[in-house]
Amino acid sequence: MASTTVVGYARTTAGDQIPLRVDSQAEGAEFSLTTDVNLTVTAQDIGTYKPGATVTSIEVFGVNGISYCYLLRQGIIMSWGSVNVAGINNQEMNLCAPVTLRPGDTIRVLTLAATARNAALCVYTNQGVARIFTGVAASGTVALTDLQDSSNSIGDTLQGQTVVKAMFINSDGSKIVSSGGAWIRNASGQLAGVVPASNPQQVEPMISTVNIPIALNWAASVVCNA
Repeated sequence: MASTTVVGYARTTAGDQIPLRVDSQAEGAEFSLTTDVNLTVTAQDIGTYKPGATVTSIEVFGVNGISYCYLLRQGIIMSWGSVNVAGINNQEMNLCAPVTLRPGDTIRVLTLAATARNAALCVYTNQGVARIFTGVAASGTVALTDLQDSSNSIGDTLQGQTVVKAMFINSDGSKIVSSGGAWIRNASGQLAGVVPASNPQQVEPMISTVNIPIALNWAASVVCNA
């Protein structure tokens, strides 16, 4: 996998943008995206750079592929942002809810090689909870599990909540034949909701407005033909 430059920015309610950049970052390994030293003198976590600022959008650009980005605070995902392959972007996308920064808040990112098969289901619930569920969409039915605890399904993590916003990123949409996106199924295996797949190498992933109540033993997955 290549080492690439990853850039981006975060917009605040004050109307300014926080520039983001990391050079020589290996694809396939999650990392912290810090401020751009060309503009901020030193590389800092976003919360340390501008504590008290309220962020309304986060846009991150990879070179070959990208899976997800999120704002992390003391081990908790506060929000996930917009991920794009450089040059494939239509409009700035707002966060599901603004986040006021605190010192130590960090943006975490996973960029990918062009051939990677990583899948990421980003969800936001009616209780203001943001989570990401991931898997490698290799073949057959692939379970998507909690990014921060791979032993947890979506039902384990979000039981009793309702998913109201969602975005599903997968770099090889041609292999998703049976499901067309991420399936969320109840404990009996019946389909409760679908989140359409977006390939950031071809189109900017967008947020879907959904209404999917989650209960214990529910599961998220993607079905691939190869």
